[in-house]
Amino acid sequence: MQIDIEASPSYGTAIVKLDKGDKMVAESGAMVAMSPKIAVETKFNGTGSGGIIDWILAAFTGLVRKFLAGETMFVNHYRAFDDAQEVMLAPSMIGDVAHVPMEKGKPITVQATSYLASSPKVMVKLVWGGLSMLFGGEGAFFLKCFGEGDLLINSYGGIEKVPVNGAYVVDSGHVVAWEGKLTHRIKKAGGWKSAMLSGEGLVIEFNGEGTVWMQTRNVGALVGWLTPLLPR
Repeated sequence: MQIDIEASPSYGTAIVKLDKGDKMVAESGAMVAMSPKIAVETKFNGTGSGGIIDWILAAFTGLVRKFLAGETMFVNHYRAFDDAQEVMLAPSMIGDVAHVPMEKGKPITVQATSYLASSPKVMVKLVWGGLSMLFGGEGAFFLKCFGEGDLLINSYGGIEKVPVNGAYVVDSGHVVAWEGKLTHRIKKAGGWKSAMLSGEGLVIEFNGEGTVWMQTRNVGALVGWLTPLLPR
């Protein structure tokens, strides 16, 4: 499998080149185009090995991911049945796409809406983000990705990759993902006065050593800018 990222940072698109037997799992609606010799199977977001119990759990997980984590309820599994095939994947929002090679024992935590696709050996599970994230409008869950293979993440705006050694504070609406020996704490940017007057809400304070991926734009800020312009 080979992955190339094109049209970054404004219109990031992943070109995934597959040989016979290669597979890729992507969010529903992410496919832009594909070669003819690729089979597509749609499953609940969280489907496991099979069976009625697995199907029920997968359906429940898909509902949770859709309504609480902001993901799609279904994912598409792409499998090449010939060599030299490709599938083009892109996020729904204008922004960037980054390819992150995954290594065993090195998990990456991803903002739920920033997950785009992954290879089959990359496992994805929900991680509770806390009530503060839920009431702050950023979504109540993160995704913990682990295993070996390829991970694609997306952003609104460009993606900035920042090495952290010590303490680092990022607006919660700008966090895409993080990895390494980092602990995190979700808190207000300041007191009530700062929250009311500065427009800043929740931040994530990281401590330790690792890497943080950030997006240069904030979807919440876009919504806040557009809302007064909508017809009433």
